[in-house]
Amino acid sequence: KPTILWLQQKLCCTNEDTLVICVDEIGDLQAQAQDQTLNMPSATMSSVMTEVDVFKGKVVFIFSHIKDSVLLTGASGSGRQVLSLQLPALLPGVWKELSPLHIWQNAASHHPGIHQLLLACCGHPRCLVDGLPAALRQRPSLLEHPTEASLVEARHVIIQTSKFNDISTSDMDEVIFKWFSLKQSQTLNVSELIANGLLLRLPGDVDVLNPLMLQSWSAGATRQSQTPMRWHLSQVYDADAVLGPNTEKRMEDLMFHYEALLRVGLKGKSIPLRDFYVGGCIDPELGSKQVTALLPSSIDLVLHVPNFQNTESVLSKLRDGWILVSKEHNEPGVEFLTPWQEHGSGKLLVAAVQCKFVQDKAAWGDISQKLQDAINMLESEAVQFFPVVYATPDQESIQTKTYKGGVYFTESGIFEFTNRLGILRLHVMKLGTALKSDYPWLEGSQVQEAQGQIA
Repeated sequence: KPTILWLQQKLCCTNEDTLVICVDEIGDLQAQAQDQTLNMPSATMSSVMTEVDVFKGKVVFIFSHIKDSVLLTGASGSGRQVLSLQLPALLPGVWKELSPLHIWQNAASHHPGIHQLLLACCGHPRCLVDGLPAALRQRPSLLEHPTEASLVEARHVIIQTSKFNDISTSDMDEVIFKWFSLKQSQTLNVSELIANGLLLRLPGDVDVLNPLMLQSWSAGATRQSQTPMRWHLSQVYDADAVLGPNTEKRMEDLMFHYEALLRVGLKGKSIPLRDFYVGGCIDPELGSKQVTALLPSSIDLVLHVPNFQNTESVLSKLRDGWILVSKEHNEPGVEFLTPWQEHGSGKLLVAAVQCKFVQDKAAWGDISQKLQDAINMLESEAVQFFPVVYATPDQESIQTKTYKGGVYFTESGIFEFTNRLGILRLHVMKLGTALKSDYPWLEGSQVQEAQGQIA
């Protein structure tokens, strides 16, 4: 009651008025109330709710971040419930419109790591308005000389400032593993994650698990806590951070580490190939094949080999579950090999993968021919190969004959396949009209590089 009387006095309300109370930092109010030198009444949700029962008023709590489970404990003795209403997420590129963050936009044009950090904030207002300035206060040289260590520190500061660190490590382990399990809709409580502020729903029904948390979780592994999922997730973001006009080969690194990440999430369960290559144009017969991901006993599921010329050695390693990458980076038509085991027959089925980080059209005929030539050199009676092309051409569709017997991606397909990682630099560096028409807000996440190129 003293709380209500105090608020009524401050707001000049009478008992006949409907009282609307907006409260934030309720934990701080409670802590300050324990200090007898401060003339502030105890303010907790349950006490405020109970007192409002007497006055028949309505109460509105506004929090920048709070666990939904905390709200559920705020019901009063009369049965009054706390209804959780979620504010819509801001667009990922909203940082361009906030004048205090213009210095960050300028830094992003010079430093890919800063651009990735801004994308990872994903339009979350607390991350942008409070988290970024806090990170800069902690490390004033961040924008001029961002190092890997300073970017890790910045993510940590933003997470702390935004209060995402109240989620336990074990809970994060479970959520992230399920997120990359390819069956997330069946295993994750999406509405609870949204209510807790861990998952953002962007326009076009794009669900994004907080990329800051993903990167922090993967980079925070110790030698004892390192796992294949943590390792490959960190490598995906590392490859994306250095992707650029002169480092296009890093798309290959991003894709084979992402494949490894998804294979770990399968936990040995069989799936049809179409459920793995989501977003790609896939031959219907190939897509219906039920397969299991073979995994070696190693933290790193990717093995770099001199080349693919020693067929016997290559097939042996593929049977052991390794994703094989040629160190020469100039294999004719194929850049890495991914093994699958066909369910039932146990036959080895291998994806021969090519990556093309292009702006406009792709020379599909030339790509297909080179891939087929490479496959013919490796294929045997006991092993079946199929082509996979991860490409980013600005095309709305691909002719059926092009992807016959294989899997082919366009820029829009790559976005659908990889957006569970958040908004990547991969998605916006060579943004085409087809993807932009589906998700216009992606354009706001681009920056103009100092050299005059889009990143």
